[in-house]
Formats: sequence, structure tokens, C-alpha cells
Amino acid sequence: MSQEALRSAPPPSTVEEEFDLLPTPVAAVPAPFPPLTFLLEEVRSPGMVRADIDALIVGLGRPPAPDEPLRERADLLLGLLDRNNPVGDHAGSGGMKVRHAAKEALIALGYPYAMELPPDLLEPQRTGGREPGLSSGDITLAVVSLLYQSGGLVGVGALLDYFRMPAATEVTVGIGVVLWLFTLLSMVGHHSRSRDLQVIGSAVLWSAAVVWSLIALPSALFTNGISLLLVPWHLALWTAYSLRPEPEPEESPAPRSPRPTP
Repeated sequence: MSQEALRSAPPPSTVEEEFDLLPTPVAAVPAPFPPLTFLLEEVRSPGMVRADIDALIVGLGRPPAPDEPLRERADLLLGLLDRNNPVGDHAGSGGMKVRHAAKEALIALGYPYAMELPPDLLEPQRTGGREPGLSSGDITLAVVSLLYQSGGLVGVGALLDYFRMPAATEVTVGIGVVLWLFTLLSMVGHHSRSRDLQVIGSAVLWSAAVVWSLIALPSALFTNGISLLLVPWHLALWTAYSLRPEPEPEESPAPRSPRPTP
């Protein structure tokens, strides 16, 4: 190395001083979560969007801050649980309603605040006044109704065969197969919570109830009302009602236009 290069190189002390002058990296401090009151006001504002509802639901799922009064948080949650509060009916992107998130948050507060949960919210969520899915009574009724209706179709087929109407007899057999198929389809729809299958199966079940009623009512005039007891119109009607489709889920409010940025 030439003497000129050695002369141009900075002394070691100078290089160390330059490193000392560099800014020391500062660890990023996480921003505090906004309080529930702020998130609630955002949802109540005229420019509310779906993201505001999601933020409120997420905020309800967080534990209270160390300096947050639990009494104030419980009062806010009870206000969201009020049936007359429209905010509780808002649903987030995942389908959860604000009222359900407030219920879970109030239970998470523990005693004594969880004891203030309204009694009607302690029961399982109902859909149109009925429990979602099928009960054992609904399944038993459907099976008994199918067996009874199948017996009635066998009797009708035997009567048609007696009058030498084989084609009509085959039709009764086909009706029995269709009845079993669509009843099972409706039951599968209730079990899997598929409303499309429920609607398809229900259409056939109501049609069967109407057909049996049209057979029972006119024949009652010639049998002194005995056909009203023997013809399974009542079982078909009861089955169609018990396996009726569940109401469509409530839609959340349409997202409003975003607030103009200043």
C-alpha cells in the first residue's frame, strides 16, 4: 500500500466516533387498543361501514384493560344486550352479531356481572320460535308418518290392483318412493343446516299433505267421517309442519358509504 493511501485513511478513533453518532434504533411501541366507547360511537355514526362492526366485535372479545372499571364495561355490555338497541342486531363479516359478542363478553367478566345476563339470553338461540336442527320427536314423527303413509299407499295400490289397474298401482309405488326420498332429504337438510334441501323436501311434504286431505275430505261424506281418522292426512300435515324450512338468517345492515376523509 502506498504512503498516500495510508495518509488518506481515517484514524480508527474517527470511525468509531462516526458510529457513535448514528441514531439508536427505538423499539416500536404497540398502539393501545381503542376503548369500547369509541368503537361503539363509530358503529353508531352515520358513515358506519362493515369494518366498524368487525372492530367492535373484536374489541368486545378483548379482556378489559387494567385501569378499565368493570362496572362501566358491564353497563355498556348490558346496553348492547337490550333488544331495543339496534346496534346489537348488527352482524360482522363472519356472521356474528354484536349482541352475541356482548353476551360472551359479559359472561367472561364472571361474578357478579355475569349474573346480570337477561334470562331470555340464557336459553339456546332459537330460529323462528323453534330450536335449530331436528329433535328426537321430529324424527320419530317423520318415521311413523312415513310408515303409516306407506301402509295407506299399499292399501290404495291393492284396491287399484283389484280393479285391474296395474299402471295406477305402479304410480302409487313411485309416490311412496318419492315420499321416502324427499322426507329423508328434508331431514338431512335440517341436520346439515342446508336451507335449500329443507325447501325442496318441504315442497313435497306439503304436497303430500294436500293430496291426502283431498282424499280424506270427500270420502268422509261416504264413510260417516271414518276416513278422517284412517287416511293419514293429519300425519302428513303434522310432518310437513315439523319439517318446515328454517327462516332465512337475518341480513346485517347494508354497509354505508365510507366517511369522507378530511
